[in-house]
Amino acid sequence: MENNNIRLYGGELIKRGPRDAKEYITGRGIGYPANRKDLIRFAEGKEAESDFLDLLRGIPEIEYNTPDDVTREIERLESERVRPPKPKE
Repeated sequence: MENNNIRLYGGELIKRGPRDAKEYITGRGIGYPANRKDLIRFAEGKEAESDFLDLLRGIPEIEYNTPDDVTREIERLESERVRPPKPKE
């Protein structure tokens, strides 16, 4: 069973999973290892949605060896964005 993230973006619920991310970070024209700038440029060329490009802009500027490395980092960022803030005590 695929674990999908659901979040509110621009007033709409967006359901996104790792398979959606791979659509924009794999294919002809991108080689690994790849850095954040390479990934953003490639995703822009594939006409990725602005919310996905924002996620890519938020990943650390390191070299990613595989698309799975990138999706793991995106999932980490997504989980931080959908997690409600902790109440103050």
